[in-house]
Amino acid sequence: MTHANSKPSIGLRALWVLAVFGAVLMFFRWFAGLGAATNLSDGYPWGFWIGVDILAGIALAAGGFVLAGTVHLFGGHKFHALARPAILTALLGYLMFIFGLFIDLGRPWNLWRALFHWNHESPMFEVAWCVMLYTTVLILEFLPVIFERYRLANLHDLWRKAVPWIIIGMLALFTLAMTDSFMWALVITVVLLFWEVAMRGGWMPRDKQMPILLIMSGVMFSTMHQSSLGTLFLLVPQKLHVLWYSPLLPLFFLLSAVMVGPAMVIFEALLSERVLGHKSHFHLLSSLSKAMPYLLGIYLLLKVADIVGQWTVISAFSLSAQTVSWWMELSVGVILPLVLYLSPDVRNSRSGLMWTSLLVVVGVLWNRINVAIVGVIVKQWETYYPHWIEIFITVGIVSIGLLVFRWVGRTMPVYEGESPSHA
Repeated sequence: MTHANSKPSIGLRALWVLAVFGAVLMFFRWFAGLGAATNLSDGYPWGFWIGVDILAGIALAAGGFVLAGTVHLFGGHKFHALARPAILTALLGYLMFIFGLFIDLGRPWNLWRALFHWNHESPMFEVAWCVMLYTTVLILEFLPVIFERYRLANLHDLWRKAVPWIIIGMLALFTLAMTDSFMWALVITVVLLFWEVAMRGGWMPRDKQMPILLIMSGVMFSTMHQSSLGTLFLLVPQKLHVLWYSPLLPLFFLLSAVMVGPAMVIFEALLSERVLGHKSHFHLLSSLSKAMPYLLGIYLLLKVADIVGQWTVISAFSLSAQTVSWWMELSVGVILPLVLYLSPDVRNSRSGLMWTSLLVVVGVLWNRINVAIVGVIVKQWETYYPHWIEIFITVGIVSIGLLVFRWVGRTMPVYEGESPSHA
């Protein structure tokens, strides 16, 4: 498909304006400091950027590991055409998250310290390692797209041969960092080496296009840090409202990420079809949506069981901003799409499927904002409201991500059945 002579639309121009304006504000934040650009305080050291850029951004990028695992590990080969766009979305999502960290942290130049200063008492240590290694996995998963685009057959062959050994090295290093035990790292290395040799020797089934160890490591790193982001908030039982604070918080973070993964893939594919003109493989999206009632139903059932089990049902019916926000999150983001996905008319309609999937995306985004901002109670300090600069920096980061997604989608073989533009 050719886009070389297409005239920039109003939406594209608006994206460029927001991206440039956001970039200017980022420089202002770096030169003027956090105090001049945010409303953060000692009571609310984590605000809009943590809730949206990090917690929500990481969850919304879950489509990458959900689709990769579905296609390559669980026999869902018919969804193969959806995997590359999902991996691209995940890769850009994690790169935006890391970029956002450089703006959110007071001393971003100390990020590298997590690699060498191992603090096994902190969930952040595990999150930092998982994010770094999973981003590396996503880059490795996306490299074949670049090899195909520039016809680098020799590098593609080298990639197939080298990736399993790279993953074995990464998993051994990760084991050493998490356990501080050379013995465990050695055991993991031996097991994985035996596995890889068995596959190469034909004693075990092997996917010649995508190394299984690469997909497995991606799923493992994803599930670990998606749940660990919820673990972070277990450290503040006195600050997080009872409607969100729960021993099951890590499980809720993981389940909601798995739940929003297919929804994000469906929404992104149908939006790309409308805005960018990419073919959407609607029959696959409709088939994928059949899993959504199960995922939403399990999540809803556990949420209800949690507030019943913790005797916090009364809190759900008291009148407060937190209660209203909790009900809106659950009704708009879980119950309503659950009912809509059950309808064949919705699943077989492009508009119905796109807007229903958007409800799930909004619901998870709302949940992360609730956990990071609305549900945080600090009585002795002032209430936190995001500074307009915080909001527009996030809008700028998202706009930059959308522009990069558009460029990659137009120039690389991301969508099956389409020829990329060479413009």
